[in-house]
Amino acid sequence: MTQVGLFIVSEPKSNFMKNKIFGYLMKIFSNDGLENLAYSENEYGYDMLYIFSDIEKHEQIYKLFKKHDILISYKNLTETFLYQKDLNSIFNQGDFKKVLLNFLENNLDKDTILDKINDLGIDSLNDVDYKILKK
Repeated sequence: MTQVGLFIVSEPKSNFMKNKIFGYLMKIFSNDGLENLAYSENEYGYDMLYIFSDIEKHEQIYKLFKKHDILISYKNLTETFLYQKDLNSIFNQGDFKKVLLNFLENNLDKDTILDKINDLGIDSLNDVDYKILKK
């Protein structure tokens, strides 16, 4: 199953390191491209990278950012995204909305929606949830 990880990172110390880290990221995503990535900036000016990928890639990216001393934090947000609760506004439109919808189409199932109803109530369901339930 695809996992959603939020990596908060600082700016690399030099353009050389920035290019080097980006090159490593491209190798990690060589099969996927960057279609499974969304990004934003938080209120402190740190980059927020949302990675939609398997847990092994999360581990590789975690090690890469840690090695180059730019990792501020990492959090697995898979359940948050499956429940579609408290998502960053970048997922409301454009390419990042497509990333979210692709993730939901490939990972959301009836059991998860039933869990969502148990946890958050029937009023928490949205169009995507109803579409999955009707299948």
